[in-house]
Amino acid sequence: MKKLMVSGALALALSGVAMAEESGGFVGVDLGISNAAMTQENSGFTNSTFTLGNFRYGLMGGYKWFFTESFGLRAYLQVNNGANYGAPTLVYTSVPGLPTQIGRPSFSTLNVMANVDALYNFYTSEASSAGLFAGLSFGYAIHYGGVVKEQQEAQDQFNPSGFDMGINFGVRTIFAKHHGIEFFNRFGVIGANSEIAGGTKNTILQPYAFGVRYTFNF
Repeated sequence: MKKLMVSGALALALSGVAMAEESGGFVGVDLGISNAAMTQENSGFTNSTFTLGNFRYGLMGGYKWFFTESFGLRAYLQVNNGANYGAPTLVYTSVPGLPTQIGRPSFSTLNVMANVDALYNFYTSEASSAGLFAGLSFGYAIHYGGVVKEQQEAQDQFNPSGFDMGINFGVRTIFAKHHGIEFFNRFGVIGANSEIAGGTKNTILQPYAFGVRYTFNF
């Protein structure tokens, strides 16, 4: 009986060392940089507004499942917000001699996203791990302020908010079992789009976002 108890304790200890990261809930905060592109098309005219290097901040929370020492899956909700300032507006036209118009409008974006990431840990120890993640991000992007308000005043049917989808990937670490640091990237593949009066098509895409986040793992 004594040998059995010792063997069981040893097996439990070894399994704890091997399975450094366990399934469980987590919450986090993130800080990053992103950009956005608003495009309007109508009868051969294309009006594009670009924003570069804009600060964003947000919260996240979800649950992760580890099936082996190295492989896992996580699902989480994410809310982030940020303003897109200093955006040069370029108007392109097929009409010869029409000058390009340049302005500096701005707009803000509130994202409410659901995410699913695959997790792979290439290093594990009793209290820490390091690895990679990649997955999908999809949800609703609310674009408002600045140039959006101007467009809404000019065209009652203008609604720039809508479905938004992107691809996540990055690196992540866990230390002291509960604390995590991640460096994330997100590439947008589908942006909010709508058609307004006169057949004008409007699209707002968020091409990229990158930054760092802290997570607390329960």
